[in-house]
Amino acid sequence: MYMYWVLMNEPQKRILVTGNAVEVDELKEAGWDVVYEADSWDEAYEAALELGGEDYLIEWYIEDEVKSYRAARRAAAVNSR
Repeated sequence: MYMYWVLMNEPQKRILVTGNAVEVDELKEAGWDVVYEADSWDEAYEAALELGGEDYLIEWYIEDEVKSYRAARRAAAVNSR
């Protein structure tokens, strides 16, 4: 199971969704705040959208999104057998 974090940089009006724990630590040192933790990418992304509204730039890594969808497809295939 993967973990996803939503980080916010208020001065820059940016929000980032990431599944990279090392990056989270680095960004926290650079002034970003962890504002949400989730078990799924979809949940983290939805939280980012709600938190950011129209005022923040929402960013994410396509690799995290693709990894999440591939895992969901594999789980669905296993459950349908």
